[in-house]
Amino acid sequence: MHQGHLDLIMRAKKENDLCYVIVCGYDNEERAGNINMTLKERTAIVRKIFANDEIINVLSINDTQLGIDESMCDKNWVIWQKEVMRQLKITASHDGVSITWYVAEPYYKEMLEKHNLLNARTTLIDKVVPVSGTYIRQNPIKYWKYIVREYRNNLCHNILITGTASEGKTTLVRDISTYFGIQHSEEFGRDDLLNKGKVDTDLTADDFVDFLVGQSLDMRKRVFNNDNGVFISDTDNLVTLMYALAYVDDPNVPITKEEYENKVLPVAKSLEGRVKWDKIFLLPPKNKFVDDGSRYMKQASIDERTANFNKLAELLKQFGLWDKVEILDGSFLTNFNRVKDYINSVYDE
Repeated sequence: MHQGHLDLIMRAKKENDLCYVIVCGYDNEERAGNINMTLKERTAIVRKIFANDEIINVLSINDTQLGIDESMCDKNWVIWQKEVMRQLKITASHDGVSITWYVAEPYYKEMLEKHNLLNARTTLIDKVVPVSGTYIRQNPIKYWKYIVREYRNNLCHNILITGTASEGKTTLVRDISTYFGIQHSEEFGRDDLLNKGKVDTDLTADDFVDFLVGQSLDMRKRVFNNDNGVFISDTDNLVTLMYALAYVDDPNVPITKEEYENKVLPVAKSLEGRVKWDKIFLLPPKNKFVDDGSRYMKQASIDERTANFNKLAELLKQFGLWDKVEILDGSFLTNFNRVKDYINSVYDE
């Protein structure tokens, strides 16, 4: 949904006692041209947007279930209108109530007038906003400012910088965020640990669950408030799982394998995909470990960090994300330039 849709809806709302917004789509959303969103999800978002509006009601029409294809042929317009009539429980006479279609495409007006099952008027609204759903699907970043904020979670270009400790992830993300003026997220777990007055050897399964939920909420909030179309983070929930796995084998940390499998992992799986990564830059362990006073020094050795790196790589594969991964193994400046070039290519599409 974009501002062009809102212009249409607001016009209809101001000129009528009731307004019905109809969300349509197919079971196969790729065929319908939508980005990472099912019809059910899109309908839920539109209902949320207008939840407190007493005039606007939202209908959902599954074109696949009705046998409607994408040809926009005469037969499809008849089937579609009959479904609207069924959901609204109205007939062609509609008891003298005046009905008006509001559309922004001349072809829609033509077909609704040609197959006027509802004996309705059709109003064609001039496009004030230079955008369409097709344009947005082809290049969301270019038309980002026109996209209704509630839809941005599914259209934002999300970049993850990940790896083990002391590889410069946070510094890199902060510098990239400053350079482009984009939203970024940092490690929730580290701040939560400090706020609780704990150290790594105090961590329980409940703490890891807190990290997972907190990290997910922070990332979604920053994507939601994004005004640039690109979001970058220096961690995600798989990093939390990596450390939980590492600590399962550490007798100094009070988390068991059973707690990991039965409590931590199910939460991570339920949250996975809330932020969908378009690109993942993975930093292998090569830098000197930095003791900032809060890190667990048992994780400092290159052997431990390599073991953790391998755990993280395996998790990325298990969660179906390895095809998004690019190894970032240069100097800090080289890595910065590679990420910068990648984001520039996103904006230049």
